[in-house]
Amino acid sequence: MSKDQKADADQRQFWQMVLETFKSGKLSVRQFCKQEGLSEQTFYSWRKKLTASSETTEDEQKDMSSSAFIEVAMPKNDTVVLELILSSGNTLKINPGTDNKTLTNVLSALCEVGLC
Repeated sequence: MSKDQKADADQRQFWQMVLETFKSGKLSVRQFCKQEGLSEQTFYSWRKKLTASSETTEDEQKDMSSSAFIEVAMPKNDTVVLELILSSGNTLKINPGTDNKTLTNVLSALCEVGLC
């Protein structure tokens, strides 16, 4: 690998890290660049370059994905029959099969502390 190729690879790696850091925050591009001492124009240029799929090699995609988060879908629990929204704003979910005695005790306790 030539010095120029090494320098480009180092820059790519640096800007991938910068973009990942930016994505994990809640700042605007302008705020982020000011905080990090980066040029907005350079930020946008690298973001465009790194997100262009035609310029990303297979090895670079592997490097990017190895440090990225994996999306995980949480299973949905569609068995909730009843939801009570308490005065505190909390939601009490009552699933099928909950016995009456337990439900009565829970509701009584909530009422005693003024949550329903």
